[in-house]
Amino acid sequence: MQRDSVKDLLYCLSRFGLFWAITIFGVIMGRTAVLGVVGTLIPRLRLYDNEELLSLISCIIPAIMFIALFADDAKRHTAYRNYRPIFVTCVMLVTGIIYYIPAVVAGYLKEELAIEAITQLYFTSYWLTFVSEKLEVYALLGSILWVVLCVLTYIIARKIYLHKFENGEYAYEVDEF
Repeated sequence: MQRDSVKDLLYCLSRFGLFWAITIFGVIMGRTAVLGVVGTLIPRLRLYDNEELLSLISCIIPAIMFIALFADDAKRHTAYRNYRPIFVTCVMLVTGIIYYIPAVVAGYLKEELAIEAITQLYFTSYWLTFVSEKLEVYALLGSILWVVLCVLTYIIARKIYLHKFENGEYAYEVDEF
């Protein structure tokens, strides 16, 4: 029982760290690579002037990484008979709530540099400003979007894995000497 608790704690901490790392990586790639490459190759998009479109395109990078991560989690958990969607959902909810906290704190800060740094943390959700210009609102919507994407990917990937396993696409490997 104790070993499972340690594994669960390590899973929680690793998913929390990966969530932050992937999100920050998406912000950096959006601000540098997407803006530089896509903005130069397709000047009609006017990414230098259109922050919302740049944010939407930058949102694709973390989305792909989250899909790959949670699809792999579901496949491994199903293969090792350790599939627990409620546990993964709880982990992602806590992670999403902790990810949202800086957006609330930004409303109480006075220093412009700190507010700008926090605002940049939610750049991949900036395209949601069509709902509201307030940081708290589009950061909340972005957090909900990431949590839903991760949980749905986990559940759908398990169904796909089981379907492939039942059709014989995955077979047990037997060592023959």
